[in-house]
Amino acid sequence: MADLHGNGQFGAPVGRWSPVIRRLAPVVAALVVAGACAGAAESGDGEQASDSPVSTVEARGDGCDPGAEPAPPPGPSADAVTLQEGDAENPDVEAVVYPRPDYEGDPWSQWGQGLVLADGRYLSGMGDHLGRDGNSYLFVYDPETGRITRFTDVLSQVEHEEGEWGYGKVHGQIVAGRCGEAYVATYWGTDQGIEFGRSYRGDLLFRLDTTSLELEPLGTPLPEHGIPSLAGPGADGLVYGEAVVPAPEQAAGSKQGAFFAYDTAAGEVAFRADDERLNGFRNVIVSDDGTAYVSAGGSRLLVYEPGAAELQLHPEPLPGGFLRASTRPGRDGTVYGVTERPAQLFALRPDGAIDDLGAAEGYTASLALHPDGERFFYVPGAHGDSAELGGTPLIAVDTETGEQTTVVELNALAEQELGLTLGGSYSVAVDPSGDRVYVSLNAGEDRDEPWGEVVLVVVDLP
Repeated sequence: MADLHGNGQFGAPVGRWSPVIRRLAPVVAALVVAGACAGAAESGDGEQASDSPVSTVEARGDGCDPGAEPAPPPGPSADAVTLQEGDAENPDVEAVVYPRPDYEGDPWSQWGQGLVLADGRYLSGMGDHLGRDGNSYLFVYDPETGRITRFTDVLSQVEHEEGEWGYGKVHGQIVAGRCGEAYVATYWGTDQGIEFGRSYRGDLLFRLDTTSLELEPLGTPLPEHGIPSLAGPGADGLVYGEAVVPAPEQAAGSKQGAFFAYDTAAGEVAFRADDERLNGFRNVIVSDDGTAYVSAGGSRLLVYEPGAAELQLHPEPLPGGFLRASTRPGRDGTVYGVTERPAQLFALRPDGAIDDLGAAEGYTASLALHPDGERFFYVPGAHGDSAELGGTPLIAVDTETGEQTTVVELNALAEQELGLTLGGSYSVAVDPSGDRVYVSLNAGEDRDEPWGEVVLVVVDLP
């Protein structure tokens, strides 16, 4: 298959919950939010101390409006079906095919990390991977109804002239804000032959009201750049990102760009570093105190401390080539990550030490830490070969020992019930209760080219 990633950086192609539990889910979520808010009030700084800056919203900062009940989402929807009835040892597994638009994508695909809200709803994106007139769409899954809904798209929210470049992917993480909102960035569907014109000046940042599901454009943080990576919330509500310039036609992927910190209160970029040491451009680690870590050459990390004038080199090397994905901080402040070339799991400790946790089972683009901090989850083979790697396994990693255990193999279930081969995941996320794992997977009818559809798998942990 042609350069699916839009820039060629990674080379080769690529049981429904019981009614009782469903009724309890909103109650549990409310208790979690209440506890988190109380903790924020006690500390006086509104920082999230116990959950994800990347994959889960659980807390609001001081002075935040508690908000209204979520509105029923408008738009095309689809209902989940049961793939496996669980028992004492095996999880319930449900799945639903994303209700995508009916025009042809190149291909329809998902490349970014989704976000779990405090009430258990799951936000994620999908794009058509096109350059000219490219468009991306946002979806919400409600575990109480078992339904996913396509509720908005990017082009309808911005001025766009037909025939100009568009926004064919949401590649960065959907990021939690401090007051329950979320932030979403676009990424060109492809940079091959890209043109910056009157309506397309580079990729966009949006603020999403997670109650009303209204999407507010915030403009182009770095003109003539694409945004493959987003993370937060950082100190004082900062959102961090990496932005790249289009690759020369003879080059294999965007390898030049910048790190930036966007001030969500001021509505402007507060810090930008066009640092030649940057590479990878796929993930930003955010620590408990809001410090950001990004990938540098030579298997190193660069560090941004809020208020600093430049990036500093972290003294410890990574166990692999560059940073690809990371979790939120655990209860002790440890962040778990994975590198690419090779795919190695590691732990970044609060004192700065980096411990190698062993090899991942394949290319891994998303990690999710369980709320108890004792394990994190991933699906290997993100770029299309997950079915070949043990049947698309959802793997749990013991944070103390690094031991890996397969929770469930997903591909055979999907082929049998959906008629689709699973092509890999860029989004694994854990519900705040710790009872449910969301896995969004690229998929397709052709086993050799499993692309063109996106499937959400919901695993109810035993």
